[in-house]
Amino acid sequence: MSEYFVTEGSKFKGRPLTTLPVVLNRDLSRIINSNLQLKSSHDLEHLRSIAQQRDEWTKLTARIREAAEASQSEH
Repeated sequence: MSEYFVTEGSKFKGRPLTTLPVVLNRDLSRIINSNLQLKSSHDLEHLRSIAQQRDEWTKLTARIREAAEASQSEH
């Protein structure tokens, strides 16, 4: 997955990609009072370190789920 963040070459022009990193970054951006994102390999390593701490990971996934549910209820 770290190869995903290599920025060599030209950007893709066309329809926006719906890849797992893009969706995860969008979900992380919905969390209020959070500076978490998934835009670089550094961000990926930070999320991996959180995932190794079961309590922190459980809290994070609950916040993502709550934000997603709130977003769906707005539509």
